[in-house]
Amino acid sequence: MPLDDLVLGVQNVLDRLVRRVRLGRPPAADRRRLLVVQIDGLSRAVLEEGLALGRAPFLRRLLERRGFRLVPLSVGLPSSTPAFQLAAMYGVRPDIPGFHYRDKRRGADVYFPRGGDAALVERTQTAGRRGILEGGSAYGCVFTGGAANSLLTFAMMWRPSGSGLLRLVSKLVVVGWVAVKAGTLTALELVRAILRLLADPVGETARGWRWLAIKIAISVWLRQLFTLAVSRDLYAGVPAIYVNYLDYDVFAHAYGPRHRRAFRALRRVDASIRQLWSVLRRVPEHRYDLWILADHGQAACTPYRRLARGTPLEDALFEEFFDAPARAPGAEAARPAPRR
Repeated sequence: MPLDDLVLGVQNVLDRLVRRVRLGRPPAADRRRLLVVQIDGLSRAVLEEGLALGRAPFLRRLLERRGFRLVPLSVGLPSSTPAFQLAAMYGVRPDIPGFHYRDKRRGADVYFPRGGDAALVERTQTAGRRGILEGGSAYGCVFTGGAANSLLTFAMMWRPSGSGLLRLVSKLVVVGWVAVKAGTLTALELVRAILRLLADPVGETARGWRWLAIKIAISVWLRQLFTLAVSRDLYAGVPAIYVNYLDYDVFAHAYGPRHRRAFRALRRVDASIRQLWSVLRRVPEHRYDLWILADHGQAACTPYRRLARGTPLEDALFEEFFDAPARAPGAEAARPAPRR
């Protein structure tokens, strides 16, 4: 038995104990439930290539043996994660022109990673609609979709007494295992990085350690945490779950959508989906429908900064359209506020 399954089994036993002591009956089996897995930034063309090359073996197995179908999905414009997720979660036509933009009505810019901006957009643009995740969980998403638990189910601890203490023990089993497993994988990644540095000092130094840190944070810690958290929700019968795996998107942005590192990230996500599928098969009474989708694709291109010898595209646009004065190297250019 894989160690992940053993840990989840222990956690499941504790959850049942909590339910018998304090929480009442288990989830009813008279309703269908929803699990949405988003592979961020994966286009259909790259997916089909990855399937043909064996980069996503489990997804290929689902298509060939499990009755799943590959169908086109129009993501609209702009093809960015915030616009897609707001439309998917609430059924609205979002007024989101980009990931970072100027809202002229409010007289302020909106940048989704900044605290409060995503919540404000979700609140003002959903017009009181119910989200598809009401009473459920959202992991790695821009918006909550009405989820009771956003980001981490086991972070919602309010009363550390009675059943709350038992809940805490249950969740610490999963969190503790994530720490042990991710710590071990982190050590392995560091050893591999050192070996690559010894084999190619110039190339590895040029790439820098920043991407190693990003890989460890996203492809090791976050992916393991999301996968085990979703597995726990599946055992518990949470009504709706949406998990967004970021691995492929991050590496495709950095190296290109068909780079070997991007395909390796896709294979790691594929392995996590296989693990979630295994859990789904163990709880058929919860009647989950599994949807696997992507919010947008990517196209290989040459960065403008490389073509312009280090000049950012936004600087060139402001100088062209707003007659900004030429600036000395290293000086800050005066520029108007971004327009929507």
